[in-house]
Amino acid sequence: MSEQYLIYGAELSPYSVKIRAYFRYKEIPHKWIIRDQKSNVEYKKFAKLPIVPLVVTPEKTGLQDSTPIIKLLEHEYQNNSVSPPETHTAFVARILEEYADEWLNKAMFHYRWRYEDDQMSASERFVELMIPVWANKIPLLNRVLKRKFAATVRKRMIARLWVVGSNKSTETQIEQSLNVFLNLSEQHLQDRPYFFGFRPSIADFGIWGQVYNMWTDPTVGQIIESSHPETLKWIKRMLHPKPEGEFEPWESLEATLMPILKQELADVFMPWLEANNKALATGEKELSVKIKGKDFTHSVGSPQKYHAKSFAMLLEEYNDIPDKTKLDAVLQEAGLINYFK
Repeated sequence: MSEQYLIYGAELSPYSVKIRAYFRYKEIPHKWIIRDQKSNVEYKKFAKLPIVPLVVTPEKTGLQDSTPIIKLLEHEYQNNSVSPPETHTAFVARILEEYADEWLNKAMFHYRWRYEDDQMSASERFVELMIPVWANKIPLLNRVLKRKFAATVRKRMIARLWVVGSNKSTETQIEQSLNVFLNLSEQHLQDRPYFFGFRPSIADFGIWGQVYNMWTDPTVGQIIESSHPETLKWIKRMLHPKPEGEFEPWESLEATLMPILKQELADVFMPWLEANNKALATGEKELSVKIKGKDFTHSVGSPQKYHAKSFAMLLEEYNDIPDKTKLDAVLQEAGLINYFK
């Protein structure tokens, strides 16, 4: 296809930058369009939901939702596959992408809107996308509008912390979870440029979208800069990812990847996801689940419905695998098998 794809996105959207990095890696012709007041009219022609990224294909079809977009393009563009060749390893990469999209996003949103420095930084950057084009021509008005919009954005987003389950009783657990993940990832990235070896996998794109956004915010940015040098190199590498060799087999990844599966997916993410999906199915207004021995309680609202839909897609992929012998052994060892059976 000679015509290029259009990606409407924002630097502050983890899913937008995830898709942009993927397009760069696959060398798919594309144009990155910042979703702001200038691009609003064109964006609305193709967007079914008011979210980014929006990918417009050369045939003028609008696509939203990062995982299905990648799935679709993997079929169309065979170069630089983001799936490791071993079936079991490829599925582990997908589970990690799911964890990133649905759990690491909680830490990203929590840190961005919980602390004042982060709130100020993010709201000022968001405002750049909201200022009407004509106001940029009047400096004084521009400054007044920016201050007013920033205060509005900040207030609205702080009030939405509940959407990711962040509240006074859960915030410590969300922060501890990120801490565990960053420390384990730092160990894992000591010997390899990407999570699954010498080329990026679908997991890298999912994790990177969230971690890159956290790095651009003051609090987590400081944590990464001060004590996670390999993670920092990986963040910068993933801006323009390139293959540097092959994917590693599971045997050589297992020693440092398995602790992430055990301590973050089996102990934290999957118990929460199961409780979330049960609460949705039974119409509960509140979710309460023990995570590492402590209650994790928050209200359940319509935003949580997507988690159930997304996991159903993952379960379908699991069920489609003809020979699950090696994969089931990995899931058994990680403490994850019961979520898929």
